[in-house]
Amino acid sequence: MNSVRHYPLAILVATLCYFGLGAVWFTLFRDPWLEGIGKTMEQLQMSGVSPMLAYGIALMMTLALALFLSWLIQATGPLTVARGVQVAIVLWFCVVFATWATEYAFEGRGVKILAITSGYCLVGMVLMGAVLGGWTKKVE
Repeated sequence: MNSVRHYPLAILVATLCYFGLGAVWFTLFRDPWLEGIGKTMEQLQMSGVSPMLAYGIALMMTLALALFLSWLIQATGPLTVARGVQVAIVLWFCVVFATWATEYAFEGRGVKILAITSGYCLVGMVLMGAVLGGWTKKVE
C-alpha cells in the first residue's frame, strides 16, 4: 500500500472550496431547491434549526470528506489533478449518487431536486479532488 501523507493546507483549501461552492450553488438554485424540498425560506427560518449549528456541522463533515478523499486518492495511486478528479467522481457516483438516487426514488422526490443536491456534491468533490490530487510538497 502506498504511503499516505496528508497536506493540512491542501485539506483546508479543499474544504473551503467545497463549502464556498455551497453558498454559490444554493444561491443560484435556491428557488428550485426550496420547491424540491417542499418548503419556503420562511418555513426554514421558522424551523428552529440554528444556522450556526447547521453550518458548523456542514463544515465539519466537509472537512471529514476532504480527509477521506485525501487518503483515498493517495492510497489508490499517484498524486495528480486528473487522478484526484477521477477518484472523486467514482466516489461520488458509487456512494453519493447511488444512495441518494435510491432514497429519492422511494421518497417520490423528483429528478430536479436530485440533480441539484447531488450535482452540488459532484462539483464540490471534483474541486476537492483536483486540489488534493494536484497538491504536492514544494521541492526546495
